[in-house]
Amino acid sequence: MAWKPVHTGRDFLARQTYTKAGAVEAINELVWNGLDAEANEIDIDVETATAGPREMRYVTQVVITDNGHGMSHERAEAAFLSLGDSWKQSLNRRTVNNKRALHGEKGVGRFYVYSIGGHARWTSVSAEPAGTGNTRVEIVGEQRRWEGFSIEDPVPTDQPTGTRVAIHVEQGRSNTALLREDFPLQLTARLASHLMANSDIVIRVNGLALDPVGLIDGEPFDVVLDQVPAGRLGGHEVPKLTIVDWTDRMGRVPALMLCNENGMALVAADHPKANPAVKSTGYLCWSGFVDSPADLALAHLHHQELLEEATRVYEEHVRERLDATTATVVARMQAEGIYPYPTDRMDDPILSVERDMFDLVAVTARGTLTGGNRQQREMNTRLIKLALEERSESLDAVLAATLEMSPEERDQLAYMLRQSSLGHIVGAATEVTRRVDLILALRQAIYGNDMRRRMREIDQLHPLVKDNAWLFGEEWRLSRSEPGLTTVLRDVLADDALLEADLIASGGQVLRDNGRTGRLDLVLQRTIHTPGLQHRLVIELKRPSVALGDKELRQVRSYARALSKNAATGRAKWTFWLVGASISEEIEDDVHQTDREWGHVTKQGDYDIYVTQWGQLLDDAAKRLEFYREQLRYDISQEEAVTRVRERHSALLPEEQRSA
Repeated sequence: MAWKPVHTGRDFLARQTYTKAGAVEAINELVWNGLDAEANEIDIDVETATAGPREMRYVTQVVITDNGHGMSHERAEAAFLSLGDSWKQSLNRRTVNNKRALHGEKGVGRFYVYSIGGHARWTSVSAEPAGTGNTRVEIVGEQRRWEGFSIEDPVPTDQPTGTRVAIHVEQGRSNTALLREDFPLQLTARLASHLMANSDIVIRVNGLALDPVGLIDGEPFDVVLDQVPAGRLGGHEVPKLTIVDWTDRMGRVPALMLCNENGMALVAADHPKANPAVKSTGYLCWSGFVDSPADLALAHLHHQELLEEATRVYEEHVRERLDATTATVVARMQAEGIYPYPTDRMDDPILSVERDMFDLVAVTARGTLTGGNRQQREMNTRLIKLALEERSESLDAVLAATLEMSPEERDQLAYMLRQSSLGHIVGAATEVTRRVDLILALRQAIYGNDMRRRMREIDQLHPLVKDNAWLFGEEWRLSRSEPGLTTVLRDVLADDALLEADLIASGGQVLRDNGRTGRLDLVLQRTIHTPGLQHRLVIELKRPSVALGDKELRQVRSYARALSKNAATGRAKWTFWLVGASISEEIEDDVHQTDREWGHVTKQGDYDIYVTQWGQLLDDAAKRLEFYREQLRYDISQEEAVTRVRERHSALLPEEQRSA
């Protein structure tokens, strides 16, 4: 068996060999080769083995067998050793005996085997033209020598006509798509139109026949895409989009398939992405996909307007079907009395978004919310609601642990949560409302009647502030304290200053030797790590009863000079804040300077110092949130805000407020 090169340019050949097609697309293409050879029976066998302590399954070999007319030696050489000159081009898009329409004619499908494994053997039996019997030919392809194939001389055989393709899968090759339970269903979605149009064809995966009829919900329908300019069609007919809706039995399906004019699927489009909650496939049928010299993998570039119009129609259909499915699922839960949201508070924007998110999850996971008894179903709905209220990203874990969803169902749900903006909206809305609540509660705690002298900065004010660095600018929102800086700070700061690290280590309570809470000044320190330069924030908090004056400002300036020059801290840009409830007249000139914003008392090359009072700081933070608060229509009284903060941080407000 001599190895022979393919007659074409190396670069063009490489693009076909290292195709982007996945394992499912590769098998789909090999099946079409059998159908084009007028086979009416095709078997796909995926052989597997297990290894490791967890008995992990992996694919060892894939075999595709058909009963078509096979390949003679001459046709094998013509087909395998040239590219772009397929024997199918001379058949006027019909199979050899005019039995059915041809799928492809580009002659590149054989290279798809390398998407599955590195070694493939074709064994093909064909009938001799003179009726003198059958001959067998074998072709071997190896990915390490992808520029050609080995073709043996023909030998007589009494075997029936047909072709067997055996693809050896080396260890370490990922073919997880072929191990999924829905692999046969994915293949069914790609072959559906052809199987329904040719009832004599039987395709089996590991012995089970593919049957699209029982998986289709309703009747497929066509949409003529006459909005695409005729000049973009290159003289071809107006395309049509055939939309097929699948039942819940169907696994994941392709959203959009590019097909020839006969509805034979050529390749799955990269966009749009399928919506797991609504299983629908659009078959974009157009002869231009076959005649176009463009690689179908780049169809979105060469036929942009056509794919955009098909995507628009498809997504509009999916939205309508999702709305109808959601209404049905929600109505069923409401009728049963297990829907966890009130129906009479439609004007609450946050509740509305949470409810929409719940509906989306309920539709995606509807299979898990219909089984069991009513009590179990009600508990499941409340678990989903609870997960949404706390953190929407925890929802997948809750469902996996409690609702016994299959891995495929969890994958579908995880996809929905990633793709949907609702989860991000819920999280963002929750964050904005919590910030508004905190601003109102801090204002009440610091400036409320008789509260200033009772608000303790060590075990009350400081914990409320340390996890909300956004109060000092959004850039500090994700910053963290830097433990390695603690030693340097202790060397620089006054003896009566308490570091953030000390408070964290003590669980938020710092006591004097006599067991009583202290009245020490507080220093928070945060660092944003960026390449080449650290941005460090140091906040000096004074209890509400202290008016900020020259003494306090001198103290912070001494910190700034010492820390910015300290070799142990490395190269850094420092920002210092001195924060209190009020500012005395003795530093008014420092606070009001003509060449910079109010409160910016010192501006140096490597550090800046700001002095502000809590009222101004809270006003600035509230202004940054105002737009979002208005969009959410979130209106809450100060008393209600304190109540909400008290629910989350009951020990961090003065006694009078906690008992209110």
